[in-house]
Amino acid sequence: MKNVLLVTFLLLFTSNAIDAKTFRDNSAYAELRQKIQENDANSAWQLATNLEDEHLGDVDFDFLYGLAALQVKENERAVYAFERVVANKPQWLDAQLYLARTYHLMKNYHASNDITQSLINIDAISPKLKASAENLNRQSHAALNKQSLFIQQSVNVSLGYDSNINAGTSEDNIYLPFLDQEIILSENSKENSDSYLGLGYQLIGSKALTQSSKLTFFGSGKLHNFNNDSEFNRFTLRTNVQYHKDFEAFSTNVGVRAVPLWLDGEYYRTQYGATLGLSKTIDQQWMVSTQAFVGQSKNDINKLLNTDDASIQISTQYLMQKWRHVISLIYSQEESEFVESQHNSKDTNTINYMVNFAINQQWLATANISYQHQAYQYDHPFFLEKQKDDLWLFSSSIQYNDSSNWTYQLSANMQDKDSSLALFSYQRAEINLSARMSF
Repeated sequence: MKNVLLVTFLLLFTSNAIDAKTFRDNSAYAELRQKIQENDANSAWQLATNLEDEHLGDVDFDFLYGLAALQVKENERAVYAFERVVANKPQWLDAQLYLARTYHLMKNYHASNDITQSLINIDAISPKLKASAENLNRQSHAALNKQSLFIQQSVNVSLGYDSNINAGTSEDNIYLPFLDQEIILSENSKENSDSYLGLGYQLIGSKALTQSSKLTFFGSGKLHNFNNDSEFNRFTLRTNVQYHKDFEAFSTNVGVRAVPLWLDGEYYRTQYGATLGLSKTIDQQWMVSTQAFVGQSKNDINKLLNTDDASIQISTQYLMQKWRHVISLIYSQEESEFVESQHNSKDTNTINYMVNFAINQQWLATANISYQHQAYQYDHPFFLEKQKDDLWLFSSSIQYNDSSNWTYQLSANMQDKDSSLALFSYQRAEINLSARMSF
């Protein structure tokens, strides 16, 4: 009997000694931590999932598991991991902060607020950790305010110079095959330059419906008033209403938009239609998205210019510490509603590259380069051939954020269009300085 008790005691002692060995004592602890510190997200997550059957429940492993999950956007698993850490080791304040951050990412802003507020109230908390908690607390409060109804407005004024306000040709005369003679171009058909005053207004609104869905509204108006050539003055309105829904694997949106245009004080045309978009965040750096549009352009001045419109855009975004790169491929189609004006039907292919560089918290630099090829589907009635255009666009800007309310921007834009029909070839340059007030 004594031997049996002795063996049982030894087995229990040995079992307790084995159990006492934690994940921190395992060589995989240092390996997993290093992969997370080096932001080797996919490799860290693979290692964490390989170890979870054996070490899940260990506070050190759960903490690293939560960090690895965050890096690959496995936010739900990160929540479960940090919740276990906090439950087993409530004095681990860093784990509490990461749990609050994960709640925030999952749009559980009330839970994030509760944790960050309790951290702020701890006297012995480090200044760095307290500052992080205060910042996250402010973000969660702001997000809660947006959930009820978020509205932001802005007005802006700009002064600029446009070297070719009507996208006119530099030629003095053009040969017309259907007349078999050259004609002298009017001044309105040739390039005209002028300075201008621009006024704009923008309204952005959102209403959260659930934690994963919301309605958004965008409206803007822009007045372009030229100093000398008032016949080219224009006023544009843009409106867009969308429903957004987040799923586990992707996000989607559906909506409607309308863009009316006035020229020289007269209503000119409106483009309107429906939009459908999909986006997927791959990791902290990569995101892909697509946007489709189907609609019409209705022209009030000349109904022969009415078109059926469709477009699709595919974009990929890559984020670095201070850089944001976006490459987009766009295909659009405009089909005339009338046989008499079928020469206006065209297909357009565009490739666009944009880069943002955050110099610091106040200065932002942006550059954009785009190439566009337009192929018209029918012969032009005057030139008796199909028109083909190649257009290069380049723009750059430097923006200064003086405060949360005031922003100033200096921008420059250049266009170079080469057309198979000389009348439609042109070069254009524009520079403007603008100030925006948001409220």
